[in-house]
Amino acid sequence: MNDRNVFTRKLFLDSGINAGMRVLDVGCGAGEVSFLMQEILGDKSEIVGIDINEELILSAQNIATERGCQHTRFFTMDIADAASELGTFDAIIGRRILMYLPDPFQTIKDLITCLKPGGRIVFQESDAIGAGVLIEKFPVHTRIQQWVWETVAKEQGNIHIGSELYTLLLKAGLQIQEVRSEAVLQTIETGSDLAWLLKVMEKRILQAEVATKDEMDEVSEEKLIREMHQAQSVFIRDMNFGIYATK
Repeated sequence: MNDRNVFTRKLFLDSGINAGMRVLDVGCGAGEVSFLMQEILGDKSEIVGIDINEELILSAQNIATERGCQHTRFFTMDIADAASELGTFDAIIGRRILMYLPDPFQTIKDLITCLKPGGRIVFQESDAIGAGVLIEKFPVHTRIQQWVWETVAKEQGNIHIGSELYTLLLKAGLQIQEVRSEAVLQTIETGSDLAWLLKVMEKRILQAEVATKDEMDEVSEEKLIREMHQAQSVFIRDMNFGIYATK
């Protein structure tokens, strides 16, 4: 299983989402979370993914066709239009989507109109809490981590949305069932994925003018591994926050 899905899978399993439910995945992108939910629930459930990125939705549709996922569908759609276009759902899920929205509280209110009475909302978000605390032992790791968070912030993303989830859902009138947080730790044994993340985010980092191409080219997986061996310590890569609530 993809390591980044471990926290997500357990959150979904504990939230009470069961086979037979109709589930909406908001900000689904290319469908990674939708397909994870489909694996958990099986073919007796309907999974609907929506995103405003038409290219990513097309990719998700192609993957669904290749895998023969007849009950997992994807649509290019704004979250505000979901209720009128798609009807109601037993559960609404999302991962790292609220942090990029200009008004996450309004989005949650819009989503509540899509939720059946007693239905569940489950969100996972990241938070910059703890970033930079190990700069003395991990200067290169920390530099990349700071580039990433600074880029998200310059894109108007909320880098502390994780710790705000409880307040947002409570304010929206939902019944909080559980809120949890877990540090994503990296060690010599796990290795570091920051070189990969840097490559994935390179275009965004350059556009945000957070780092130059030359600065990023100086980073290599070998350099990160060497730093990890020298530190002989644990690096806090990220902080996951998860919450589930009912209507």
